[in-house]
Amino acid sequence: MRAVSLYQKHSMAELVELRERITSDPANQQTGSIYLYTPKARRKLNAIDQAITWHIKDNREAQGRPVPTEGYSGRQSNRR
Repeated sequence: MRAVSLYQKHSMAELVELRERITSDPANQQTGSIYLYTPKARRKLNAIDQAITWHIKDNREAQGRPVPTEGYSGRQSNRR
C-alpha cells in the first residue's frame, strides 16, 4: 500500500476505519518481539497514518488556518 494511493482513494473516515481493522486483527499482531504488529502491518499503518496526515493538512487549509512550514526558527531568548 502506498500512502499516495490511499490518500487519493479514501476519505479520512475510511482510513480511520481501515486502521482500526488492521490493529484489531489478531493475525497482524506479533508476540515475542518489541513490535506490536508484523512488518507488513506496520508498513500499512505507516502509509495510512501519512494519508490521514495529508487529509488533516487539507482540512486545515480549507478552513483558512494552514500550518506554517517555513521551518523551525529557534527559541526566542535574550541569552548572550
